[in-house]
Amino acid sequence: MKNILILSFFSILLLSGCKEDEPTVVTGFSIDKITLTEGASKNNQVITVNVNGSINSTIRVPYQIKEGTAKAGVDITTAEGELEFSKGKRSADITLEILGDMHLELVESFDIVFTSGSSNFVTTIEITNDDTIEDILTADDGFYTPETYPSMEAVFKDEFGSAQLNTTQWTYELGNGCSVGICGWGNNELETYTNSTENLKLENGKMVITSREFNGSYTSARIKTQDKIELKFGRIDVRAKLPKGQGIWPAIWMLGENIDVAGSGWPICGEIDIMEVVGHRPAELVGTVHYNSDGYKYSSSSTTLSSGDFSDKFHVFSIVWDKNKITWYLDNKSFKEFSNTANFSGYPFNKPFFFIMNVAVGGNWPGSPDATTVFPKEMFVDYIRVFQ
Repeated sequence: MKNILILSFFSILLLSGCKEDEPTVVTGFSIDKITLTEGASKNNQVITVNVNGSINSTIRVPYQIKEGTAKAGVDITTAEGELEFSKGKRSADITLEILGDMHLELVESFDIVFTSGSSNFVTTIEITNDDTIEDILTADDGFYTPETYPSMEAVFKDEFGSAQLNTTQWTYELGNGCSVGICGWGNNELETYTNSTENLKLENGKMVITSREFNGSYTSARIKTQDKIELKFGRIDVRAKLPKGQGIWPAIWMLGENIDVAGSGWPICGEIDIMEVVGHRPAELVGTVHYNSDGYKYSSSSTTLSSGDFSDKFHVFSIVWDKNKITWYLDNKSFKEFSNTANFSGYPFNKPFFFIMNVAVGGNWPGSPDATTVFPKEMFVDYIRVFQ
């Protein structure tokens, strides 16, 4: 009986060792690098694709390279091919043709679609730009930027060349903030905003916001694109000449479009200050972001003109706003960068924002006007342009 039991035991071992291999089942694909650098000209870059799953036979996997924000014939060459994998060969290479250039662009992306059986698996590849911003242009009245860029398209602009403000793009914000529950606009400001031509007018191809004083009271103008123009990412250029004087506070800035959504008010919605200048420091430009990350946070930097101040002539205030990164420029020279290096979930700057332009009087930061402040004070805006 003992010998029979031993033979039966070995028979079970032999049978279990001889069972067929598991079937080939592809569960997906992984790539060694999903971010590529563009380069200055056409170039080939190689990525390695790894197959995931149980691979016990030789399989051939078709793939397609499809355009996304990276366009075929402009940024990439679309293509298709086939990769071979087996039990002993679980990786294969794809050569990608990247059409690099020397023009500043935003991060662009394209897809690689792998087909296995009846399933498609999509991997998105990003192309980061490695070009620098071009030199600023100059005119008799100051600095300016071109109306077009070779590798970008204009998605919004206002040249302020009409007789009146374009109210299909802009809305006047009125009052002293009390009607929306933030008297003094949250900063103890002194002005009341109006839609009067005394405070905002268009003339000679410029928008002019004017702050005025009458018997110790102040009026000004504040406009926004909320619910009309709300954008995500881009190169933003604003050409403006600014007022100066104690208590004067011109600003060109942005707020997250979800500011009025319950649970997403300020600072959760995010704020991007493209340009702020306080009138008692008329040569110093400040760029800032405000946001929430386990409580209120902000990041701010400044730059100062080497001569004169921002009331002397026109300057161009720009940001290049990209996925997880914003860079501030004055006359095409960068002075601040803010990135989502911590990859925190509350990062608000990958969502749509709207624009605001105003000239405030008084407030926590600039303080109140004094005997040296002579009204009226004017901010001239030549254009705002957004490119993607």
